[in-house]
Amino acid sequence: MARLWRASVMLAMLLLSISVQAHHDESEPSDGTVNSFIPINPPLTINSVDFVRGASEAVSLDDFKGKLVLLNFWATWCPPCLRELPSLDRLQQRLGSERFEVVAVALDRSGYEGAKAYYQRLGVEHLELYTGSKLAFSYEFPVDVFPSSFFIDSQGRVLSFLRSYVEWDDPAADRMIREYLANSSLSRAKAENPVAPSE
Repeated sequence: MARLWRASVMLAMLLLSISVQAHHDESEPSDGTVNSFIPINPPLTINSVDFVRGASEAVSLDDFKGKLVLLNFWATWCPPCLRELPSLDRLQQRLGSERFEVVAVALDRSGYEGAKAYYQRLGVEHLELYTGSKLAFSYEFPVDVFPSSFFIDSQGRVLSFLRSYVEWDDPAADRMIREYLANSSLSRAKAENPVAPSE
């Protein structure tokens, strides 16, 4: 059943992803805020994907289990991505912790050096520099529209997604993230302290 659900959600995401940009704007409208995120309920379990931190350190999505992750895909040729990166950097500065991290992954052919040049040009200081293969991520995510963002919970499940630019300085973004973190804490507390059955 879980496999069937995963396949149906991925099919829906794939059908959304095959539209050209003009149709994407119609099928997934965005107001530039987190209010446009599309929830996935129940959360979607995904397979881990390998990518690179910095110049050569191998990492995978599994390495981030235990924390809420905002996974963002961007490219150096994408103007909305470059507009969004500084606000993602400020978001990481404000809320980044052992419980939450912004993981912005560059998915284009310019690789580490190209992405690093844009980090320097934009003054990005708080985001780790990650690069990855568009093909590798395409098995788990629709990667035809940039920028795109996915909230992934501490168990490695996708909670919601938005394939558009977001203004991360909006207070609504902080509220959404804090709500996800509060729900995660509540779920953890319930798991660690189950209610004893009534006699």
